[in-house]
Amino acid sequence: MEELILGIGNTLKGDDGVGVYIVEKVGKYLKKVEKRLRKDRPTETKEGVITINCGTTPENYTSVIRKHKPDRLILIDAADMGLSPGSYRIIPLEKMGVMCISTHNMPLAVFLSYVSEFCRDIVLIGIQPEGMDFGITISSVVRRGGDQVINHIIEKRLNEVETLR
Repeated sequence: MEELILGIGNTLKGDDGVGVYIVEKVGKYLKKVEKRLRKDRPTETKEGVITINCGTTPENYTSVIRKHKPDRLILIDAADMGLSPGSYRIIPLEKMGVMCISTHNMPLAVFLSYVSEFCRDIVLIGIQPEGMDFGITISSVVRRGGDQVINHIIEKRLNEVETLR
């Protein structure tokens, strides 16, 4: 199963960068695993997962999505869901229209309606930010939530992430 993971956000705006933080950590982990597999068993690779730091412009990666036609497209972004900071949820696509999902050039709902024809499954993971002011770093509570999301992705346990109601 091929997965394409998009980390969305602005790293200059504190917790808005949590999606980027997550894909960078997942990407580093996958590179270590693949390097170890090649060393131990040169013909075995960890194919099927692509991570992309798309910043605030996920729409710039529609051609990549169209080319790969992933079985699952996973988007990770800061989202004001009215939860405590660092909390994370899978956001049903039908709830996106009423939510404030980070700061992007194109609304994610429009982007997802376009790419949905190229993906079998789309999963949007929102992480509740604490602060998104310019010049601050990701808060420790949101980083901890991000680390939990990383573990869910790496361990293939996204089905255990609670869905936003």
